Amino acid sequence: MQQQQNGIILPPASTSSSDWYAGIDIGGTKTLIILARRDGQIAARCKRPTVQTAEPSDFVTWLFAMLDEVLQQQGLTRQQLAGIGIGLPGAVNPEEGTIRHVPALPLDGINLKQWIAPHYDGVLYLDNDVNVAALGERWLGAGAERRHLVMVTVGTGIGGAVIINGQLYHGADYTAGEISYFVVDHQPGEPATQQASSTAFGRFEALASGTGIGEHARRWLQEHDLSSPSIDTVLQAAGGNVEQVQAVHVLELAAAGHAEAVAIMEQPLDYMAAGLANIIALLNPQCIVVGGGVSESAYYMAELQRRTRALIPIDCMIVPAQLGNEAGALGAVYGAITAGAREQI
Repeated sequence: MQQQQNGIILPPASTSSSDWYAGIDIGGTKTLIILARRDGQIAARCKRPTVQTAEPSDFVTWLFAMLDEVLQQQGLTRQQLAGIGIGLPGAVNPEEGTIRHVPALPLDGINLKQWIAPHYDGVLYLDNDVNVAALGERWLGAGAERRHLVMVTVGTGIGGAVIINGQLYHGADYTAGEISYFVVDHQPGEPATQQASSTAFGRFEALASGTGIGEHARRWLQEHDLSSPSIDTVLQAAGGNVEQVQAVHVLELAAAGHAEAVAIMEQPLDYMAAGLANIIALLNPQCIVVGGGVSESAYYMAELQRRTRALIPIDCMIVPAQLGNEAGALGAVYGAITAGAREQI
């Protein structure tokens, strides 16, 4: 009998005698590993700076040494796992295990499954980091019981993932959801000055990501009278140095009603609302789950909901993510569960 959880029907249990799964969320700066049961209950976790190495073999060896430490907390070994799920940045082909467009790690262009094979020969699920975060939010978070949803993560950059009829949509080249390349500011007659690059910021994220908000704030402040008492409040939040002003400083002040901070946020919020309106118009999702640091700001979420509704009459819930930085690792666990079920067919 199939188990149902939050409106999602879990695949039949694996024939493995183990009920343990490892979920791994690899980022350019941090890596999180969790050990969880089939129902998503986390028993152990470990988060560390991602190792900086030029060799895939060194990276994979480090990763599995970290996994062994987490397993030891429960007295387990790799062989006792029912499956491992891994999310990582870049365009990932889950079937083949190949990875592209991942300049932050020594994995670009390799077949990760082949590198992992000497370390683990059980059920293995690989996917893009935002894709697995979307799986996690749909399984146990803000997207529960939603069959059609989009996840948008706003942090250093902007990422996206699309779930249609309960299934991740990867696209023809496994790059579906790369909304960082949205164009929301193009002017008629504007020439293309340079070729787009997969290693550079996309146009949308340069304007509306956390990095983009910080850069816009610094430009805005430098264009105004820095000696003004009201602007000085923004500067003091960053230690008095305009070059240290970041999105978090502006968001906190805007939430408190600070006029200059609210003015600074006008443009990034308008750009983000335009991006979400485009998503809604194209895909008609039931909800858009917003993750990343900005989703923790009630002010940001309320303004985003209001501005998006003003742009498009199609109904769509815009909600903050609920699982925080564990969404990706939990989604990787769910991916491993479903991968194990497919292998039994």
